[in-house]
Amino acid sequence: MRWNDDKVVPAKVSPDLEFLFQQGERLILEAVAAREGECILDVGCGRAVDAALLSESGAVVIGLEPSEVMLSRAKEHLGAVKALVALSRGVGESLPFKSNSFDKVICKGALDHFLSPDKTMAEISRVLKPGGEVIIAVANMESLAFHIGRRMFKLRAIFSPEADRGAKPWELPLDHTCKFDYPSISGLVKSYFQVKKAEGISLLYGMPGWGNILSVLPRPVRRSILALLDKAVRPFPSLADVIVVKCALFSRRK
Repeated sequence: MRWNDDKVVPAKVSPDLEFLFQQGERLILEAVAAREGECILDVGCGRAVDAALLSESGAVVIGLEPSEVMLSRAKEHLGAVKALVALSRGVGESLPFKSNSFDKVICKGALDHFLSPDKTMAEISRVLKPGGEVIIAVANMESLAFHIGRRMFKLRAIFSPEADRGAKPWELPLDHTCKFDYPSISGLVKSYFQVKKAEGISLLYGMPGWGNILSVLPRPVRRSILALLDKAVRPFPSLADVIVVKCALFSRRK
């Protein structure tokens, strides 16, 4: 309940991570497609950066966050950008809202922190209006980059037993309760929603040495490479660094 994002972003942001953050923000906001007058809930809103951007459309936006630390940071951000967003403290497994309250729900980069993603899906389906949409984005822990990275470190360990044993990008962080890949997130949401679209964002983030290679290239060149890879992986979420699923509510559990 006092979680903070101090260790989420490393002190030195590599070009591939910078691109992943920027592209993820843009494409997820496009997927939400907020409209004036819509009521939108951001579950696990963090600093409310996305919530603030969604509010620019004229939508009524509520950010839900369990951490009092992050709620304080969200208030600071909203004040700085002068965004009209309501904040509420609560958890995804027990949303403090009436049924049929929201046109859209967004859950970006938060579902793998929750104690029960399944209960969260049930709660989201409850608070959505009939025909409402949910947009979920999660890190793909079985991405192509992570598969390559695992194999590279296994090979490295054979020839260099003293190789770095520190945390790797493909290892589940301590503040995560579960890990997702494309089959698992698809299976979870299909229990409650109809999947309208599934996309991948970014390719090769976390592959050993990739960030260093990009760093020595001129900025326009590396941006072009990253954009090309991102476009290529869009139809293949199972390979991508981040998976985005856009779903519509089609039924309710008894």
